[in-house]
Amino acid sequence: MKDNIQSYYKPLFGYINKRVKNSLDAEDLTQDVFLKLSQSDLSGVKNFKHWLFAITRNIIIDYYRKKKLEIRNLEKEFVTETSDNTAIIFELSQCVKPFIKELPQDYAQLLELHEIDGISQKEISEKLNINYVTVRSKIQRGRSKLRALFAQCCQVEKGGRGSILCYTNNTDCC
Repeated sequence: MKDNIQSYYKPLFGYINKRVKNSLDAEDLTQDVFLKLSQSDLSGVKNFKHWLFAITRNIIIDYYRKKKLEIRNLEKEFVTETSDNTAIIFELSQCVKPFIKELPQDYAQLLELHEIDGISQKEISEKLNINYVTVRSKIQRGRSKLRALFAQCCQVEKGGRGSILCYTNNTDCC
């Protein structure tokens, strides 16, 4: 048995590593193959090499099935987190228009056109006959001022990708 392990270890590891493309996982899967080998009754096996590679293929298939389940679970978790955020985003979105109205007129107008009406910055510059760079910078400054207004009103806790996890309203500002 020990001779079998030493003679088949490198070829099996190479075979697995080529298919999973992660040497740490390949190492673990190779160990799993030899664990399975040690627990098996080899008396009925006629072609040991064929049997060993069949076991290896099955372990690789199980590996990918497990990965697929992990990905599905992560996707479900993400969808749940996103749907939970919908109510929070809706509540905070009710504050956007009143806050925009508190901004200086030139910032308020540009932010409303771009963020609320969905007009591109280039279209706004053409429509209002304002330099495109000016429109871009005023929208950025307007966003900063809007963030400052939100910070005065609410404490917003964000997740890893900027998603809103929760918020607490400091005052009755909106």
